Amino acid sequence: MHTPVWTVTQMKAWEDEQNKAGFSYARMMEHAGSRAAEDLMRRFPSPQHTLVLCGKGNNAGDGLVLTRRLIQQHWPVTIMWLQGQQLSVLAAVNQASLPVTIEYADIAQLDTLLPSVQVVVDAVYGTGFHGELPQIVRQCFAAVAQADVFRVALDMPSGVAGDGDTVASGSFQAHLTYAFQALKPAHCLAQVRQLCGEVLCINLQN
Repeated sequence: MHTPVWTVTQMKAWEDEQNKAGFSYARMMEHAGSRAAEDLMRRFPSPQHTLVLCGKGNNAGDGLVLTRRLIQQHWPVTIMWLQGQQLSVLAAVNQASLPVTIEYADIAQLDTLLPSVQVVVDAVYGTGFHGELPQIVRQCFAAVAQADVFRVALDMPSGVAGDGDTVASGSFQAHLTYAFQALKPAHCLAQVRQLCGEVLCINLQN
């Protein structure tokens, strides 16, 4: 079956239409993070220590849903905030649903943390990014790229604009990218495919 390619604007219009029809943004986020977690657990049948890199917007929300699903299946997960903790409403709701025992780390702990980590999930920016990555994010991504970990991006490797018009220096380098509902134009560009690794499109309605 042919996978559609939608611009960021087309994707936003689809989400707005679904929300108006009763399929809420919260349910879409739940499907995105849950389906990604389910696929990850199929790939790794035993729990893997996972580091989830979070921004502050809805891509972080997807990552926090994934975190909750992994923890429910006894995966050890550590969260690292890369843009502070002033979260979007939906991201904040999903953070509040995490167990109080969830582990958090900051960038200063990254070098000592990475040797114990098997999987790193990029939930920093998603498809809406433009411009250059902040130094702290580039520093984090560079360390992760050198580590012996399986790297996963949610929707788009952070640093890549969804429509493919810009690719920032130091963008996240993934082995696997979960595209939500449709591919974006950037997924189809050769230089971005190198950053995406395998691309798996997740249906947000099923």
